[in-house]
Amino acid sequence: MRRIHFDGNGRVWWHYPFWKPWGCLGCLGRLLLFLILFFIFMLLLSQFRRCSSDSGTSDDGYVDTVVVEEPVQGQLPPINDDDIIEDDGRQIVSNRLNVLFQAEVGERDINRWTERFKELYPGDEYQVLFCDINTKLMSIQVPPERRRELITELPRQIPDIPFLVFEEGVMDMGYRPSDTDISDAAKSWHLDAVKAYDAWDLTKGSDKVVVAVVDSYFDLSNPEFAATTIVHPYNVWDGSDNVAVPDTYDPGNPDPVLCHGTMVANLALGGMDNDHGIAGIAPECTFMPVSLGARFGCLAMLQGLLFAVNHGAQVVNISAGMSFADEVASWPVDRQIEMARRELLAQEDVWKYVFDMCDKYRVTIVWAAGNENIFTALDASKRGQNTIKVSSVDSNFSKSSFSNFGNFPERRIYESTVSAPGAKVYGELPGGGAAAVDGTSFSAPIVAGAVGLIKSLDISLSTEEIADILRSTGRVVATRSTIGPVIQLRPALDKVIDNFLPFATFKDVLNHVPGDSIRYATTLMRPLRLQADADSTVLPPLVQLSFVFKNNGRGRVYYTSNIDPENPWVGDITYSADGDKVIIKQSREAAKRGGDEAPFLPATFTVGADSRGKSLIERIESESIPETYTPYIKKV
Repeated sequence: MRRIHFDGNGRVWWHYPFWKPWGCLGCLGRLLLFLILFFIFMLLLSQFRRCSSDSGTSDDGYVDTVVVEEPVQGQLPPINDDDIIEDDGRQIVSNRLNVLFQAEVGERDINRWTERFKELYPGDEYQVLFCDINTKLMSIQVPPERRRELITELPRQIPDIPFLVFEEGVMDMGYRPSDTDISDAAKSWHLDAVKAYDAWDLTKGSDKVVVAVVDSYFDLSNPEFAATTIVHPYNVWDGSDNVAVPDTYDPGNPDPVLCHGTMVANLALGGMDNDHGIAGIAPECTFMPVSLGARFGCLAMLQGLLFAVNHGAQVVNISAGMSFADEVASWPVDRQIEMARRELLAQEDVWKYVFDMCDKYRVTIVWAAGNENIFTALDASKRGQNTIKVSSVDSNFSKSSFSNFGNFPERRIYESTVSAPGAKVYGELPGGGAAAVDGTSFSAPIVAGAVGLIKSLDISLSTEEIADILRSTGRVVATRSTIGPVIQLRPALDKVIDNFLPFATFKDVLNHVPGDSIRYATTLMRPLRLQADADSTVLPPLVQLSFVFKNNGRGRVYYTSNIDPENPWVGDITYSADGDKVIIKQSREAAKRGGDEAPFLPATFTVGADSRGKSLIERIESESIPETYTPYIKKV
């Protein structure tokens, strides 16, 4: 039976060939109409897929359009020398602003923001140069004369999408080359100075702790990294995994910037017992190399930092900072402090947001304080107390003449967290060989390695807790010094271990539980395993394990998320002695009040004494927790 459709002119037989009853002309006309409609459809589709309403790449390499349906990884706009200006002693890009969208902003809102931006500022001098929905960073081109006012104007114009606007500051590696002909004994003075040899008796690091080095380039084929676990190498400019030193590098005349990343990474993570060079501070931690290239601004630095955080780094070393004119060092200290209080406030807000996020996810950022002999907080990225800022000392444990400073106890100003050797420190060159170098760039990775060792013992420690440990066990530089104490690794690690609960005390507590039960945290803190359909651009919550012991061999287990710490997963436990072990059993699922999150499945925890008599969870039997974790129970 034929299907017939009736229109206003009678019935139409849809089984006719499409060129009837109009003949050849009708065929060509309908084909032409089809092609026109198809072209219009594809044009409209391409517009919906754009993060910017303009397309193409300009002659100077600026990317005017970013397709955000496939997250952009790289293609940062280069910094042109002609666009750099000096502003109050610092270098900035005159025609550019950066935007950081807050964590809750998604792809749809970023597209909506872009559309609104082009509606408000339709001129060609306003462009979206770069956009990455993973790190939630954007770069926009603006007229130089409008740069300052747009920092406050844009949030008022687009108030319904939370974001921060800040200037593009020009950054500097701060490398100061020194003699290359120093005796072997001098090459390792920094290891003695921080008591590294004694620390390695306790730990050389753990491959579960990822230390990211955000720097220029890396020679990953260097013998110092032959046995190192390397993960997620990343080039911020093109999104690739190519972090290699450029072919233009000449080993006979080492370029300071091109070899900077290799030297920094070696001091933190270089191999041990490999008959080559000098060991890094944390040779058995995992290495994440993030390349910024030779010339970059704060946008590239943020892109590299946020990539490292999103890919599992627990420690991030950044041996770079804002460039300042030489004249700034001659300014009175009072003027420098006052300037730090009133300038770059928009950048300060951005960095504070990023630092607070890192702190929530237990990522510790280690900064080089800088080499201009100025107040380090002039750089907005080096303000506040939730990162570790490292100044430099020489072999006499005195402040290096070039090192930035930041401590004025009488004013309650503490912007130099700790210090480490940074004068005539030996670093590994790409292609082999070593050079003695000066700079806080090389003090910072010594501290980053130290943080890696600390986290290898207790990954649950916050940046503030780690900074307190390093300060309290450090060697004071001098009376009324303007820089923090020199880190001492063995005393710092001893203090971490001292906070683990002695097994004898643990058994005594279980036999004599006080009337008010006590909650004991553990060093187990791991990312929550997300469901298969979860958004891959969202950081998974961290969950820490803890126990409460009550009378009659009963108690509770808590799995506490850093995102919702007031509402943990809770389950009942029983505990009993089994020879020289204590067995803790969670027989049923641990669930969360009022939530639809998956429960933590039943588990058995076997607790014993380690070689130091501390309470170690030797074995965990649970489908919700990987077997490889062997955490400690901590003191109250």
